[in-house]
Amino acid sequence: MRAGLDIPLAVAAAFVVGALAMWASGYDPAASYRSMLLTPLMDHVYLFSALAFSAPIVLTGLTFAVGLRAGLFNIGAEGQVYMGALGAVLAAYLVKGWAALPLALLAGISLAVAWAVVPALLKSLRGVNEVVSTIMMNWIAYWLSIMAVSTVFANPLQPEESVKTPPEARLTPLVPGTDLTLAVPIAYAVAALVYVFLKYSVWGFRISVSGQNPLAAKSYGISPGRTIFYAFAVGAAVAGLAGVLQVVARPPSYSLARNLANVYGLGFDGITAAMLGRGHPLGVVLAGIFLGVLQEGARHMQIEAGTPFEFVRIIQGVIILFLAVRILRT
Repeated sequence: MRAGLDIPLAVAAAFVVGALAMWASGYDPAASYRSMLLTPLMDHVYLFSALAFSAPIVLTGLTFAVGLRAGLFNIGAEGQVYMGALGAVLAAYLVKGWAALPLALLAGISLAVAWAVVPALLKSLRGVNEVVSTIMMNWIAYWLSIMAVSTVFANPLQPEESVKTPPEARLTPLVPGTDLTLAVPIAYAVAALVYVFLKYSVWGFRISVSGQNPLAAKSYGISPGRTIFYAFAVGAAVAGLAGVLQVVARPPSYSLARNLANVYGLGFDGITAAMLGRGHPLGVVLAGIFLGVLQEGARHMQIEAGTPFEFVRIIQGVIILFLAVRILRT
């Protein structure tokens, strides 16, 4: 598979596999894809909703992309999103009024970065594979968040969710009647900042050199262990921001669901976005928008064609499979 064609071919193959799976299950692939891909683009309300879906995917995609640049296969964004969301809930529990927003950002990002310290230490000091350690931390974060939302931070008026972000601290829709909030431009701006950091900053250069050749990095006085910490920290910060924004900037609930439904899976969606975007921050933005259209389109596919949402997951899984095969062959 030629390098310039691997992504289009992987996406095309995934849609073919998805169509075959729909047909074998008794659903109409043509009607399903029409609802999935065209409906979100035909109305600004649906398009803005797709962009809202893309924001956290872009941020978690940046987590994986920064890890790749450092030579890491960091899949810890999932747990770090949970911790970011939990930090936002903690802020809503402790503070009322506008002050809850800056506290949510501080607490959410800090918790996410602290959560990444464990796999960073295990990798840099003991050489523990980051895939194993981040999976472990993801599950700990999942059950810790479930317990917190079900007990201390439960909403007494609505037990299925956490306490709500105070109205003064919410990022409300920029266009009334839509889901488009400041979370979307914030996510895209963060992608631009990460691009500048990786390409033009000293530490971005060190991360890239260490990721490509740790031995050469050492010969130039660059500490691979230290760059691992920086890569984990930057990735965790943007993943934590994704979790915060899902609580303070996602109408109508402005809370964390008891089953974590509004944050679950975002870290793994980010892996897809990073692979589709070739690990480039700006490519991650385009891939995130594409995945946002799929997510929004899946809702219409269920309503208009009666096709289950899970078929979108099949498509995403096949995309990752085809791209992973190519990576292993190179």
